[in-house]
Amino acid sequence: MPRDAVEQAERLWQERLRHGVTMPNGEQVWITLDDLYHVIVDSRIWRHPERIERAIAHVFEIRRSHSGRRQAFSEWAEGASILLASLILEPGNRLWSLHLIDARRMRRYTRRGGQVLWKRSEHR
Repeated sequence: MPRDAVEQAERLWQERLRHGVTMPNGEQVWITLDDLYHVIVDSRIWRHPERIERAIAHVFEIRRSHSGRRQAFSEWAEGASILLASLILEPGNRLWSLHLIDARRMRRYTRRGGQVLWKRSEHR
């Protein structure tokens, strides 16, 4: 990944992410600089690091995962496209991972279970 992409992501973290990002359920998600570096390994994220904030801000469902973690699902419009993401939250609401996914993977994740802990009421 180009150095300027890392620097752009670090600026975004400094300006908007390091103090946390609020999910629609009111919970704050915390992102350390190391978490940022882990997440931007995906080229679809380092090219558009603002997707980190958008994914968190557009969470529509949170499920129980393993080892005290939670898995959150997100959907938002970006231009003419609808983007989907899966986020893993550590205990204490620290962002562990964020992956852009397709609709098929989203269906697989939501079918396979995990207790639903929160769901945005207006989401399908």
